[in-house]
Amino acid sequence: MMIESRVSFFDALVTTSRKLELDYEQALQDAPESAARVRATVAEFLEGYAAFNKISPEAAVASYMATVRGYAKDIRAFIQTGKYPLELDPALPMLPRLDYDVFLILTILVTKHRCAIMEELLKFPARGKALVIGVGSGVELGFIGAPAGSDAYDLYINSHARRTFPEWNLREEFYRPLAGRLYQAVYAIELLEHLDDPYAFLADCRDSLEPAGKLVVTTATNVPQFDHRCNFVSDDDFERRAAALGLRLEHKQPIPHDYARTQIGARNVFYVFAK
Repeated sequence: MMIESRVSFFDALVTTSRKLELDYEQALQDAPESAARVRATVAEFLEGYAAFNKISPEAAVASYMATVRGYAKDIRAFIQTGKYPLELDPALPMLPRLDYDVFLILTILVTKHRCAIMEELLKFPARGKALVIGVGSGVELGFIGAPAGSDAYDLYINSHARRTFPEWNLREEFYRPLAGRLYQAVYAIELLEHLDDPYAFLADCRDSLEPAGKLVVTTATNVPQFDHRCNFVSDDDFERRAAALGLRLEHKQPIPHDYARTQIGARNVFYVFAK
């Protein structure tokens, strides 16, 4: 008797879209073993996310391609003007949350730079009570771990994250530090570029850390995404201002972007600071 093998959700996407297939093939070139582990975890998360939110492979591909086209348009405008989309149009409509989540999950699978951010996260798991600010789809929670009492905040949290990570205290609200509520590690991944005042936020993160606690953050340079407000054009300036807040640099990993035909110096930097 023949046993039919089940095609995973991501495999279905790759066979449906030549663009995704080519991006995936490029992302796999010279990829380390750590990247394979990350992608296996993310593919499983995507499977559950799509099933929970009733997203078909066709809808996921259509959503992803529309977002990629929008980003390509924003890059062209950035090359011409040096400005981000919200600088050109402050009333720019935001991407629907499910479309945004699908894009962010898929780009871990089909780009090197977003996978590399998750690989870095694996190197710095939470050792004690942790705080995550900016949950997104929830996929990053799987790379951090949650010792007892760990909290995660965002203004919107998909219910799939609540089901997948019951060990986290997920709070759908704006984060504010409270006296006496301290954490051994604070994570803010791909968040600073969304903020009007990232340094006031860093001060809040510092105030939320126990003595010698760790702050794990990323910056983004020349990434003209529709909802980005801050462009970290100088690592030296960012590190100097973080030091002025009492944050001591312990780890730095630049992560260049790998999109084809976008020679704009797009990059992230993965940082770990100590209080």
